[in-house]
Amino acid sequence: MEDATQLNALIGDIYTAALATDDPTPLLRRISEYLGFEACALVTTRNRNVGASCNASWGLDVATCERAERDFGSTLLFTRLNGREIQPGEFGFDGEFVSEAEMRKEPVYHEFLVPNRIQHGAKICLENSGDRLIFVNFGQPAVGDRRRQKQLLSMLAPHWARATRIFLKLGQIDVLQHAHSDAANLAPFAIVILDDTGALYLANRKAEQSLRSDGLALLHNGLHAARDGEQQRLQQAIRAAIASSKSAAGAVQGADLCISRPSGRRSYQVVVTPLPPATQQWGQRRPAAAVVIFDPDEEMGASIERCRDVFGFTRAEAQIALGIMQGRSLEQIASAQGNAVATARNLLKRVYVKTGVNRQSELARVMLHSPLLLPTQGSSHAERPH
Repeated sequence: MEDATQLNALIGDIYTAALATDDPTPLLRRISEYLGFEACALVTTRNRNVGASCNASWGLDVATCERAERDFGSTLLFTRLNGREIQPGEFGFDGEFVSEAEMRKEPVYHEFLVPNRIQHGAKICLENSGDRLIFVNFGQPAVGDRRRQKQLLSMLAPHWARATRIFLKLGQIDVLQHAHSDAANLAPFAIVILDDTGALYLANRKAEQSLRSDGLALLHNGLHAARDGEQQRLQQAIRAAIASSKSAAGAVQGADLCISRPSGRRSYQVVVTPLPPATQQWGQRRPAAAVVIFDPDEEMGASIERCRDVFGFTRAEAQIALGIMQGRSLEQIASAQGNAVATARNLLKRVYVKTGVNRQSELARVMLHSPLLLPTQGSSHAERPH
């Protein structure tokens, strides 16, 4: 074949890109130029009802892509190839998705495709898993050398789809490693990780076992409170955390909530916090917010000793700190210890000094976010001052 060397190099670049977190725009440019197209966009969606989003593009500026997403997102999701749903590794040209006569009736044709000189082109499907769709759109002002383009696409498309599956799988493994899933499953409290749409990404064993109905429910589309007002506050906190996760500034620090329980048991203590920004390419879901739910009616057990290990507390200080994390009042903690409230208040001040905070909500967050508070098997503890 005329350019087998260049074709093989491009296939190698596709697999290399799947193992990296670099900007995919240079790869889009090289492939577009090789195929004879003048523009290209990597487009994804996880909910077809709300349209598509452009992850990267070449030949189109960012503002143009964002305007297309906003105004024509759902129209860009033509995915039926010759009357059937397109599959990963398959590709098609203009008329194979929708006839030219039908396309000319669409506002997207006159207001976006023609002005940007991309009314003729092709589409490669990289992923189509029901809730997630990833494809590459190529465009040019006139019909190109379809015979050559079809021949080259038939060799590139299967490799690109396979590389995408590799990329997505590696992303899942990376997130699980960062979430310390083994340790998280030992935690005596529920941990829920949500993606950047608020949907469930990961949950530890405690969350899966306990968050079923009594005030909080863990569902595929996220975490939900039973009572309307609390549900509104919870979702507001989650949205704020997700927005902060997407921002380099990271202005939002998190939120503390109490979620009541119809059973009459004490309210859940809930901490919502953003996760650090992460690279997102090729439609990969990414974790964006963590929600930690503590049930004050459940015994913390060995956490007192772990708490002493981590922060250098005395036993009395550890009891104060854990009581605050459980959502108990200082009066309740003092009563359980057999101390006066003034004594508990002095102990709390010492806890503040050792943790570097000055508010009970900040103390709860510091402790809940410490992985060293997770119970370990066979751990031993040196003698501590009482």
